[in-house]
Amino acid sequence: MTNYQIFGETGGTLLVLPGWRCSISEWIPVAKNFSSNHRVILLDLPGFGTTALPKKVFGVFEYADFVKKFLAKLKIEQCIVLGHSFGGRVAIVLASEGKLVDKLILVDSASIENRSLYARLMRVIKLIFSPILVLLPRSPKNKISNLIGSEDYKSSGEMRKIFIRIVNQDLRALLSRIAVPTYIIWGDKDNVLPVSQTKIFKQEIKDSKVRIVWGAGHNPHLEKPKQFIAILKDIL
Repeated sequence: MTNYQIFGETGGTLLVLPGWRCSISEWIPVAKNFSSNHRVILLDLPGFGTTALPKKVFGVFEYADFVKKFLAKLKIEQCIVLGHSFGGRVAIVLASEGKLVDKLILVDSASIENRSLYARLMRVIKLIFSPILVLLPRSPKNKISNLIGSEDYKSSGEMRKIFIRIVNQDLRALLSRIAVPTYIIWGDKDNVLPVSQTKIFKQEIKDSKVRIVWGAGHNPHLEKPKQFIAILKDIL
């Protein structure tokens, strides 16, 4: 089952792709704000919200194919795509492939393999201790894995193999292929994906602009909704 909601019937189509571990419910207030002038579609990606788990280990490109098939069923040939965090990864693939996306909006988007010092250290620790972990009983092994894993990794459950595959897909090479107007919205207090990454997006995507949501973290649409909606209104 694929879970989605549509708000509004007139104007251009705006497709919203939520982040990892997120569902369309957190985007309903945003959708309602724009439903008078746009057809807003909120889509739960496979494995999130109430959309079924993928039957195989998806990567970003499989998620993008899923979205393309979904839009084809709705007979949508072109739309504005907004991707938040993980949803931004999928949106980048879609925008880099052809004419489906006519405007791209990236909100605190993942896709650039630019690990923090802490993350790099944890990676080294994992490489050092992996042979030892194999020999340990399951209980202490799980405790150590959870200690050195990210929050998304620890909470990924049935989606863990998918998570590992996705975070190892660096999409930076695709950014220069994006030829549509692109808007990069970011919370300046994001401690998941630092605001400094906006410089890379701006440099790599030719027709792009950066908008900062001051005082917001990784979820500016939830933390500073009025400011976020005002910026989105300017863009749309």
